[in-house]
Amino acid sequence: MYEELYEDLPDVDRYWERLGLDRPKSPLTKDDLDRIIFAHQCSIPFENLDVCDYHRPISLGIPELFEKIVAGKRGGYCFELNALFDALLKDAGVETMPCLGRSLKDRGYVYPILHRGIIATLDGRRYIAEVGYGGPTPACAIPLVDGAEFESRGQVFRVELHDSCWWHVIYCGSAAKLAAAKEGGEAVEPAPVFALLDAPAALTDCVPLSYYCSTHPDSVFTQWRMVNRRTEDGNVSITKDRFVRVTAEGKETRIVETDAEFRTLLEAYFDIVLPD
Repeated sequence: MYEELYEDLPDVDRYWERLGLDRPKSPLTKDDLDRIIFAHQCSIPFENLDVCDYHRPISLGIPELFEKIVAGKRGGYCFELNALFDALLKDAGVETMPCLGRSLKDRGYVYPILHRGIIATLDGRRYIAEVGYGGPTPACAIPLVDGAEFESRGQVFRVELHDSCWWHVIYCGSAAKLAAAKEGGEAVEPAPVFALLDAPAALTDCVPLSYYCSTHPDSVFTQWRMVNRRTEDGNVSITKDRFVRVTAEGKETRIVETDAEFRTLLEAYFDIVLPD
């Protein structure tokens, strides 16, 4: 019944081709993992179109995820993207631990456990390997060291251990704004992003959680259209009907008014071509 959750990738080389990378040699280093995570975030968008626009069931079976995301050049949300990425890391010889987590964005209440993450071990050190969270998220492996602060692509993050088992990822702000604040500029308020429970999850645990995310009327995934991806110098996103493109030169924002415009943006900025 759940065997497909544990199957191998149908075509590993095609996955590496989707990422625009050569298949790395084992054992992977931290630099390798950073490079792969960044390429994944740039190549494969976070998106919930099957849930929000088409009301299609979400399969977490590896063959179905491969067909959708790699062969079909689509994206997905955490239960899809991190499941497929986990399989890729395992094929590359990386020790991984599937785990569960939650958003830490301030909604006035504690958000339920509705995130699927990965903790990877390289050379005895443990990292969060995240390619399935909508953002902001580091473009690199996240060291599981309490109090660790690091910069990734101009963004500064901190890791905190809470209650002996929850790893919190905190967005401290852009490196430029933090530097300006030190020189007497406007202070930057840190923003909690997500937390992972440091305990192994069975892949079957993800099935009911994904079903809630993809079907329940209270789920943000059924309410809001969300598409985003990292770019070499920023990011691009569509949330509800709002298109945002961030580059080194600045920020562009506009309202998406028609379905034709939405499809054009999807193809131009996310490489997604929807069927008629």
